[in-house]
Amino acid sequence: MVRQRGLRTEALGESSGQCECCGNESRCVWGIVFDDDVATAAYWMHWTPRHLLEEGANLDLVVGRWGEDATSEDRVAIALLHRQQADGTPALMVIDAADRTTRDRLAGRALSREDVIGTPLAGRVFALADAIYANDERIF
Repeated sequence: MVRQRGLRTEALGESSGQCECCGNESRCVWGIVFDDDVATAAYWMHWTPRHLLEEGANLDLVVGRWGEDATSEDRVAIALLHRQQADGTPALMVIDAADRTTRDRLAGRALSREDVIGTPLAGRVFALADAIYANDERIF
């Protein structure tokens, strides 16, 4: 577990294999983001090593309340697309979570890009992404 700007991440698992559509190696890592020791988001980062310039990577988040008394209706799915630019600079943008394999059992609703961008939630989403990128050493 690593702490970043009030947020800390805990790595949970990872997998790799062959992508069904292109045959390239595929990799996925997942974990939890905590804020003041309270779980606030689960994440999955999926990418194809050595192909970030072409395909990018997907960061799927399930954000909201967790715990024994929480249900999927207390959480939403949010999707981000990572694009690695030619100069090595990463770019991250919100995309429609309904277009991703959402974590149906974990999130009551998949948010669209319009549900996030320009709202107070956007700052929170990018803070979560920053913490994940800064702290999960398995990414890229």
